This record gives sequence, structure tokens and C-alpha cells, in this order.
Amino acid sequence: MILIAVSLVALALAFASSRFAAVTALGSRLAAWEAPVRRRGALAVALISIVIVWFTWDAITPLPKVQDESSYLLQADIFASLRWTAPSPPIPDFFEQPHVQVVPSVASKYPPGHALLLSLGALVGFQALVPLLLTGLTAALIFLLAARLTDVWTALLAWLVWLGAPIVLRFQPSYFSEVTTTPLVLVSWWLLLNWRADRRRTWLSWMALAIGWGAITRPLTMLAFAVPIGVVVLRDIMRHRLWKDLGVATAIGIAVLAILPLWSARTTGDWRVSPIEQYRRDYLPFDKMGFAPDTSAPRRLVSPVLKAAYDYFLSARKEQSLAALPRTAWDRVVQVAIALFQGTRLPLGVLAVVGLFVCGGAVRFGFVSGMVLMVAHLPYAHWAPWTVYYLETAPVVALLTAIGVGFIARRVSASEGAARGTLAIATLVVALFAMPLVVQWRLDHRKRAAFDRFFAEQLRQLPSRHAIVFVRYSPRVAQHIAEVFNYADLASAPVWVVHDLGPRNADLRKLAPDRASFDFEEDQLVGRVP
Repeated sequence: MILIAVSLVALALAFASSRFAAVTALGSRLAAWEAPVRRRGALAVALISIVIVWFTWDAITPLPKVQDESSYLLQADIFASLRWTAPSPPIPDFFEQPHVQVVPSVASKYPPGHALLLSLGALVGFQALVPLLLTGLTAALIFLLAARLTDVWTALLAWLVWLGAPIVLRFQPSYFSEVTTTPLVLVSWWLLLNWRADRRRTWLSWMALAIGWGAITRPLTMLAFAVPIGVVVLRDIMRHRLWKDLGVATAIGIAVLAILPLWSARTTGDWRVSPIEQYRRDYLPFDKMGFAPDTSAPRRLVSPVLKAAYDYFLSARKEQSLAALPRTAWDRVVQVAIALFQGTRLPLGVLAVVGLFVCGGAVRFGFVSGMVLMVAHLPYAHWAPWTVYYLETAPVVALLTAIGVGFIARRVSASEGAARGTLAIATLVVALFAMPLVVQWRLDHRKRAAFDRFFAEQLRQLPSRHAIVFVRYSPRVAQHIAEVFNYADLASAPVWVVHDLGPRNADLRKLAPDRASFDFEEDQLVGRVP
């Protein structure tokens, strides 16, 4: 509470400074910098964002910390080997991995859009390359959109508010697919503005490509953002009779979407059954849209990690009901608000509300799109604090906040120069209060990755680099810590990390007699098996 009060006082002093001659002079000097900032600002914020997010990630080559990330990286490695899938491993039960199908082939359950991009990093041996580049692209698009709709100084503040948001510092340094859909949404909006300005078919075609790629990355998310875009596009198409342009854009979108049935055919053997649907049938029958849990028994449920994941998701699913829908919606809105305005950022939440009332139609369009995203996820069961599904809303809220700051700065200032100087002071205040948050989240990422780093170090210390490690879990190990993983090329993998299945371990040893065998029990290698 003390820190919140301090941040509130700091912002109040920033607004009060509008009456100082020095602030007016600062605003006048900034006017001369407006053109250079407009030209080079996007590149600057992109580079700074990459550095900050990489620093927050707390590793030169960051490890995946959550099961979903491991699934995406596995698929990226498979794509980098120029294949759709990897062969099913011998005795697949040993290699069961959350969010990964192991029969009839090895592949991520998720749509392929994100992994296809991640494969570029896999090709050069640096998995974090694409998330970092996408971070820079997201930052640049936030600046460009905000500068286009407001001014460059509001754009800089919007970027800083976005970069310092807890939801961004938590999920942007990751391999989650929302890191891909966020810039795809932003570039779609940029292209929509361009198209509405001059009606060039090129803009509409590129927009169809961006939306299509988002649809093969996160279908529900991109559908939620595509609906408002589609309403605007169809209205304008009808008004200006641009039917040919619509036909070209539709063809491009369909061509991208055609990757999905091809992906299904290559992974499950049936173009009508996607990997995510097959994974549901195998492990999580209830993990789908709706308000009544599917009580069908999973076809496969072997490892303790998968059983823990089953119980975790089922408990969230049981909380999902039509009767509880108002409470569910409220809990999610509250958690997203916390993820955006936690701690010292709480006063910014008030300014975002101000910005919502004074912003223009284009920004309100972005806000409505974010609300559509939240409504679209209401039939999908998840715990409210898991806010990664709403990462794409952070840029819009950041811009609303900056608009709110700018509005008040102009109301309390005697001149435009004073308002510009006040906005600059407020930006500095936001930057200063963001620094401790960056350090805090860096420590949080370090803590979350501690066990994974420890396990990786244990593997590096194995006396044999051609080995099988049988992992034995205990009830004390969190279900999100899943060290068993699959490989794009199992035969050449130096170490197989598999589940300990007791007496069945001998069967796997017989299939790989040239590999040394080790046991890993909860927190250490407990012995070498001859």
C-alpha cells in the first residue's frame, strides 16, 4: 500500500509540474525531437524491448518452464528437421509427455503456426530467437499504431506501460503461442487502417495472411479478433463494392487455413481429426468448450505427471458451469486487471478508464476486440489467475492508459508545450517504477526455472553421454515439473529421459542395450543401474 501511495504521489507531482516554467521549456525542446522520434522510435523501442525481455527471462538460452512451451519447442525441432512428425518411440508409455501425442507419431497437440516460426530459431540453434524478435515486432507495432492514432509522446508512454505490465513480464519471456498472436493482431489492425485509408487490395491481402496465420496458431483467439475486423471489412466492401478484393483476400485466408487439415492428416492420419482432438480423446476428454464436463474415460493415462495434469484440469472443468458463469466472468476480469495494474501500477488503472472515455473510435475498436476475446473464452475452463490467454489485450490497455495520462496532462497544462513536458515527466515516472518490476520478474523466472536448470545440470554430469534416465516422481513434485521429453531424432539423442515404469524398465533397456541406465528420483540421480 505504501508503494501504491508513493506511485500515486509521483504521478500527481508529474501532473502538478505542468505549472513549472522548466517543464514548459522541456516540452518546447521535445517538439524539435518529434520528427526524429517518429522516424526512429519504432526501431528503438523494438531493440530496448528485446533487451528488457531477454534480461527478464534470466538466461542467455532460456529453458521452457511450462509443459506447453516444451511441446511447442519439440514441434519446432521436428519442423527444423523438415518433417511434420517424428516416429513413435519404442514402448510409447515411457515417453508420455503433456501436450504431445506419442502415437501414431510424435507431434505437438497444438496447431502448427507458432512452432513453424519457432523452427527458425531451432535451425540456428537458438530457440529464443523468434520470441525475442516477435517481442521487438510487438513493441514496434505498439509504437507505430499509438503514434498514428495519437502522437509520438503518447506512443512512447503506451509502449512503456505495456512493457512494464506484469502480464507482459510474466508471459512475454516465454515460448507460449500468444507471443506470436499478439503481433499478428497488431499488424492486422495496422493493415486495416491502411486499407481503410486508400482501399489498396495489397493491404487487405496481407491482412488475410496475418489473420490466417493467427488462425493456425490460436484458432479461438484469432476468431475473436477476426470477428470485429470482419464486420468492418464487410461493411466497407458492400459500401464500395470491392467484391474482387474480398475474393482475393478470402482465397489467401483459405490457402493458409488449408495447412490445418494437412497438419491433421500428417499427424493423426486423418485430416478430420486434429492432434488436439486426438490428445483430448487420449488424455483429457473434458478439455473442450462447454459447461458440462465430458465424463468419458481417457484412452491413455499412464505417467504420474499426466495423471496430475488430468486432475488439475478436471478440477478447473468442474468449476465451469452456466450457473457459475457470472462469477467466472468476474473472476477473470479481476485477474486480468491485476495482471495489468498490479502493485505500484494501480493508479494507471484509473487513467486507463479515463482513456477509455476520451479515446477515438479506432482505440475503442481495439478495446471491444479485447472484450470479444474474453467472452470467447468464457466457455473454456481455466483457472482465472492463468491470464496468458489474454496477453493480446495488454497493448490496447497500455494505449488507453497513455491516452488517459495525455488527456489529464492537457487539462492541467496552460499550453501544448507544458502538456508535452508533463507527459514526458509522467513517462519518466512510469519508467522508474517499472525497473523494480523487471528485477522482480527476473527473479521469478529464475525461481520457476530452477528445477529445470538443476535437472539439465544433472544430465550434463552423467558419466555416460549415451544413456537412459528413468525419472521417478513423488507427490511432492509439482505437476508442471515434467522432465520427460521427446526428441525430433530419438536415435541420435544422447540421453533418453523417460518415465520409471518399474518392472517394465527392463523392456526398454533390452531395446537399447548400448545405453547406460540411470535412475532420477525427485531431486537427484540415485544410482546407476548396471
